Amino acid sequence: MMMNELQIKVAQAVHVLNHDAQSCNRVAANQWLVQFQQNDAAWEVATSLLTSPDRVLPSLPLSFEVEFFAAQILRRKIQNEGYYLQVGAKDALLNALLLAAQRFSLGPPQLLTQICLALSALVLRAVEHKKPIEQLFASLQKLQSQENGNVAVLEMLTVLPEEVAEDQNGDRNIDAASRCQFTRELLSHTSTVLEFLLLQSEQRLDDGIQFRERNRKILRCLLSWVSVFAMMTSLANVWSCDFEQ
Repeated sequence: MMMNELQIKVAQAVHVLNHDAQSCNRVAANQWLVQFQQNDAAWEVATSLLTSPDRVLPSLPLSFEVEFFAAQILRRKIQNEGYYLQVGAKDALLNALLLAAQRFSLGPPQLLTQICLALSALVLRAVEHKKPIEQLFASLQKLQSQENGNVAVLEMLTVLPEEVAEDQNGDRNIDAASRCQFTRELLSHTSTVLEFLLLQSEQRLDDGIQFRERNRKILRCLLSWVSVFAMMTSLANVWSCDFEQ
């Protein structure tokens, strides 16, 4: 089946799953989508759905359900298979997800969050890079210079520490030493993050609702970094006790 045909079939199945009145049709659509996610073609189809400027089915309502599903596919596949991807494939996927983050920087918020979660999962599994966080921050700096890029960067900086904390018992292919090194490297960029948050807080917004929403996001990001720092401190205390014993 051609790539465009697969994209159309995915879009149709997602629409049926979410909107069809017949339960048998919804069950059939769900079964097809579950099987589709297990195929290698799902990588390319999902990536294309997130990065292509043209909608697959313009006749469908602009609800971004298909794009959200594509982001979920990539996150799951990265979590389950990302460790085994070739370096070139990981780099291409990283660039595609950064492009998708910029494309959907103004929403929907849930879609941007899913894209950033997929990005975080991918960086966690980029163990072949000596400093994956440093490379990510260089990419985020470029993203920040693009239109509305600050919004995507803020969301990425929020979910990345959360994903690190939640993934401590995740992929068994990533050993404890690699996770520890990854977290230490992440925390080494704390000053850069704080500077970014300060700059965001100083930007003037005349709209009161936007002002409060922006401050809420900044506070959430700050708390995310505080929690990962607390996690590392707690682990350091545990290791210290183990050595003393």
